[in-house]
Amino acid sequence: MRHHKQRFPPTPPGAAFRSRRWGSHRRGVIALLAASLAGLSTAPARAEDPASAYSSGLGSGQKWAASWATAIQGAYAAPTTPQNAAVSAYDPQPDLGFALPNATTNGVSNQTMRMIIKPDLWGQVVRARFSNVFGTKPVTFGAAAIALQNYQANLVHGSSVRLTFGGQGSLTVQPGQQVFSDPVRLPYVTADSIPFLHGRNLAVSFAVQGTSGPASYHWSGFTTSFVSAPGSGDLTGVEDDVGFPYSTTSFFFMSELDVVAPIDTLVICAFGDSITDGTFSTLNGNDRWSNVMSRQLHNRYGDRVSVVNEGIGGNAVAAVVAGQPATQRVGRDVLGLSGINLVVWMEGINDLSAAGSTAEPVIAGYQQVVSALHAAGVGVVGATVTPAFVPGGQIPANSPVAAINPALAASDGSAQTDAYRRRLNTYILTSGLFDATADFAAVTTDPSTGSLYAPFVPNSEGSAGDYLHPNRAGYQAMGVEAAKVVARLVEAGASASR
Repeated sequence: MRHHKQRFPPTPPGAAFRSRRWGSHRRGVIALLAASLAGLSTAPARAEDPASAYSSGLGSGQKWAASWATAIQGAYAAPTTPQNAAVSAYDPQPDLGFALPNATTNGVSNQTMRMIIKPDLWGQVVRARFSNVFGTKPVTFGAAAIALQNYQANLVHGSSVRLTFGGQGSLTVQPGQQVFSDPVRLPYVTADSIPFLHGRNLAVSFAVQGTSGPASYHWSGFTTSFVSAPGSGDLTGVEDDVGFPYSTTSFFFMSELDVVAPIDTLVICAFGDSITDGTFSTLNGNDRWSNVMSRQLHNRYGDRVSVVNEGIGGNAVAAVVAGQPATQRVGRDVLGLSGINLVVWMEGINDLSAAGSTAEPVIAGYQQVVSALHAAGVGVVGATVTPAFVPGGQIPANSPVAAINPALAASDGSAQTDAYRRRLNTYILTSGLFDATADFAAVTTDPSTGSLYAPFVPNSEGSAGDYLHPNRAGYQAMGVEAAKVVARLVEAGASASR
């Protein structure tokens, strides 16, 4: 168990959340968190000029803080069947057959990708992490750059900054590895400009030399990024959209953006499945529950907090459904995040419905993951699992999940799955395993039906709802609930440090 000394009066935020706990084992974690979170409710801690990180590494009172992240979940494979006539309700993904021909074997072929990301926390000095975790051969990035997005693939003129890797302009990442770029200064990010940058996107461009082989990626990014034509080479410095004729809603190769921040900055990870990933939110809307939580916390604490999202659609706690289960990926996807202090975790429905599990293996998975997080000094908010039960147990004729997989729709909406889900929620709320709990089920469930409140059902992207995924309105309710719980932990940390 790690303990951090208080460095800034009255309490540094990142330390607070790890210093106090309710229960014998947990006291060490919450004590550390308490020191960190308490600082959030007071004046900001003073840190050295972030420029010091550009020339000589982190300065006193600074840390790397994850500002954007995604969970790399597998290697992209070209679809084996043609796209449906209608855009999928679950993933508004363009046809990538022209952008990535022979993608299953060749991956990305001598072309440039421009990933569009929204930093949750802005800083003058940044670094980007590139991933080949699920690749089968080394992938070489001949050049990479980071710029301020104008719109589409267009860049704000003059904003592009080259990335280097150990002082070199190119990087080869071995299979199974992730590598950070060198720190770079973004000249347009200043104390005066940051308030006007909130909500803006960065564009991270990288040119793949040769063929990448199977490309490590995150499938459902719900953000439009851009791809140049195969064989087009290095277009990382091109500011115009015309060089990038193809689009994708997946994130390829890039897994994290860090900023230099005061050491008491609170870094929070939203962890889970498609409901955390943002299914049924709006494309490019940034209205997942984690985004709502982020906005609420920034309204309260300003630039003392950063929220990143590590959800994967179809993911499970202990079963293998889509991506590695939480028990396997927590080390890479959560503990691997820079500056991580706290996790808000909702997951389990896919174990019950897609994998046909009972509640007990999921509970054992909860215990395993929380134990790993606590051992690393990271706090955990357990969020109850939202309902999948359909009113009266009758699957609607227009259910999008029934159109894809009738058996899964029946399992999602069954009374048996719902009974197991309620068992999970009772455990989450009463076991004492978690440092705090957020009752997502309570704020989304209509007591008269046991299903999602009716306004939370229709897909915000346009299809009928499935009674499993809340929409934008439902995510707002969940994000507000999560922010309230985190704020209570902040106040508890502040009280403990007085």
